[in-house]
Amino acid sequence: MIAPMSKVQVMGPRRLLDAALAFLQRQGVLDIRMPSPTASDTARGTTLHAVPYGEKERAAGGALEAAIEGAEHLLGGLPPAGRAREEPMPAPGSPEFTVRLAALAAERRGLEERIAALQEEQEVVDRYRHLLVALAPLRPELPQPGQPHPIGLVMRRDSRALELLDGELHRLTGGNCTVQSRPAGGDQMAVLVTVSESRAQEVDALLFERGVEEIRLPARYADRPLVDALRQLLNKERDLPREVSAAQAEFVRFAARVRPALRRAIRRGGRRLAQIQALASVGETQYAFVITGWVPRAGIPSLERRIGRVFAGRVTLLAYPPEPGKDEDVPVVLRNPPLLRPFERLLALVPPPAYGSLDPTPYLAVFFPLLFGLMLGDAGFGVVGIAVSLAWRWRGWGGAAGRDYAVVALACSVSAVVFGLLFGEAFGDLGREFGLRPLLLDRRRSILSFLGIALGVGVIHVGVGTALGAVQSLRHGHVREALGRLGRLVLLAAAPLAGLALAGTITRAALVPSLVVGGAGVVLALAGTGPMGLLEVVLSLGNVLSYARLMALGLASVLLAAVANHMATSVHPAAVGVLLAVLLHAVNFTLGLVSPIIASLRLQYVEFFEKFYEEGCRRYHPFGLRK
Repeated sequence: MIAPMSKVQVMGPRRLLDAALAFLQRQGVLDIRMPSPTASDTARGTTLHAVPYGEKERAAGGALEAAIEGAEHLLGGLPPAGRAREEPMPAPGSPEFTVRLAALAAERRGLEERIAALQEEQEVVDRYRHLLVALAPLRPELPQPGQPHPIGLVMRRDSRALELLDGELHRLTGGNCTVQSRPAGGDQMAVLVTVSESRAQEVDALLFERGVEEIRLPARYADRPLVDALRQLLNKERDLPREVSAAQAEFVRFAARVRPALRRAIRRGGRRLAQIQALASVGETQYAFVITGWVPRAGIPSLERRIGRVFAGRVTLLAYPPEPGKDEDVPVVLRNPPLLRPFERLLALVPPPAYGSLDPTPYLAVFFPLLFGLMLGDAGFGVVGIAVSLAWRWRGWGGAAGRDYAVVALACSVSAVVFGLLFGEAFGDLGREFGLRPLLLDRRRSILSFLGIALGVGVIHVGVGTALGAVQSLRHGHVREALGRLGRLVLLAAAPLAGLALAGTITRAALVPSLVVGGAGVVLALAGTGPMGLLEVVLSLGNVLSYARLMALGLASVLLAAVANHMATSVHPAAVGVLLAVLLHAVNFTLGLVSPIIASLRLQYVEFFEKFYEEGCRRYHPFGLRK
C-alpha cells in the first residue's frame, strides 16, 4: 500500500539551524523541500526566504567534495587487511586533512613503487636465470680503443644465426666489437655483445630490426655495468621472495591502519556536505528557520517526541495533511508486508504510483509468478529454479536487492513446479519415464485448450485491472469514466461465455444471455465515455488476445525439451546424445527464464497497468546519514 504522508514544518531559532539539520539527518525520515510562504505568513507580514548560499558555503562544499573524492581514490585498491590502530585524521575539508591525505598518498605510492620494483627484479631473475648464470663469467672487451658498451642477448642455439649477427656487427662498427656466447640450457644461448658507446644506438636499432631479444634489466640497474648488475641480481635471487613478501606485508599494515580512518572521513565529509547542500532547501525569517518536508504519517509521533527530548521545546514540529488537489507534490512511500515487499522491485522500470492511487505490488505478487509458471510449466526446471533461488538468497548475492529478487525468483519457480505437475512435465516428457502424468492437460496435444487457458488468464488479468480502474475513477469522483470502465468489465465477462457457447464447450442456452449481457456492457461503455467507448471496448478485447503469447512461449519450451530428450536416445554414441540433450536443456532453461520474465513484465506494464495505474513524479528521498 501507499503510506499516508504528512507535510511537516520544523521551526526554531536561527542559531539552532545547524543542530536541527544534524538531528534530522540522524533521524533519516524527512524528505526536505523548499518551503513556500503561507497565507498566514503573508497576513502577519512575515518574510520567508531561502537561507543564503554564498561563497562561504560553496567553498566549504567544494572542499568537502574534494576531500571525499581524494579519500575514495586513496581507499580504492587497498589490499584486504585485518584490524589495526586507526590512523588519526583531521576534519574532512580542512587544510590539515588535505595535507595529511597528500602524505598518505605519497606513502602509498612509495610502497607500491617498492613492491613493483622488487617484483620486476623477481620476474627478471625468474625469466633469465639460466641466461644470467651463463653471462656472468663473461667480460666485456673491445679489440680497438673505445668505451665498452655491453649488451646481453637471448638467441636460439644456431651457429649460422650467430655468424650472421657477428658479421653484421663487424660491418656496422668497423670491426670494433666482440660477440661472446655460452649455452643457457635447452635450445637457448646467452650472447654478450660489446660495442663502443658511440655505436650503441646504431647497434640497438640493428638488433631491434632483426628481432633479436635483448635482456632488459630493471630501471634501478640501468646505470650499472651489465655484468655487475647481473651478478648483483643473481646474488639477490635467494632474498628477493622474502623482500617482496616483507614489502607486501608492510602495504597490508598500511591498509589496515588507514582504511577505517578513510571510511570514517568519507562518512563524516558526506554528512557535512549533505547538511550544507540542504541549506538551499531551508527557509528563514529574520530570527527563525523553517525546514519543510514530508514524513510518513506513522512516523510523526516518534519524530515529535525526539525533537521535544533533544531541543526541550526550543524547536517545534508542525504536521499537516496533504493539500487537496496537490497530490503530485507528495512523495510516495510503499509499505507492504515482508512477503510482498520484494515485488516492489518490479516497479523499478516505471515511475512510482501517484500519491493517493493504488499500489500494484499485491497484484504483481500474484500475477507475475502466475504468468511465469504458466509459460515455463515444467516441474524439473522449477525445482532447479528453487535450488538456485535458495542458494542466491542464502549467499546474499547482490545485497538487499539481490535477496529481494531471489524471493521473486523463488515464487516464480514454485509456480513453475505447480504448473509442471498440472501439465505432467519435468524436463519435457522425461518425467513420464518416472510415472508423472498430466493432472490438467498435455500442452503438446491440447493446444487449443492451452490457448483457452491462456486467454482465460488474460480475461481475469485485464478484468482485475479494469475493475481497479473503475474503483480509482469513483474515488476521484469521475462517475462517467467509472461507468465506462464498468461497461468494459461486463463485456469482458460476457464475451468469453458467448465464445464458449458458440464452440459448444458449454450449453448453447448460455449464448443469448451472454450476448444480452455483452450488449448491456457496450451500452454502459457508450453511456460513460461516448463514441470512444467503442474503441476502448475493442482495445480491451485486443488486450486479452495478447495473452496468446503465454501459450506460444509455453508450447515452444515444451517442444524444445522434447527435442532434447529425443536427442538423448537417438544420437550415437549415447554419451554424445546425452551431452547434446543436457546442453539443449540448459539453453531451454535459459530461454525459459528470460522469455517468460520479459513477456510477463510486458503484460503487467502494458495490458494490466494501463487500466488503472496512475504515474507519480516523486519518490521519497529522506535526508539521512551517508552509509
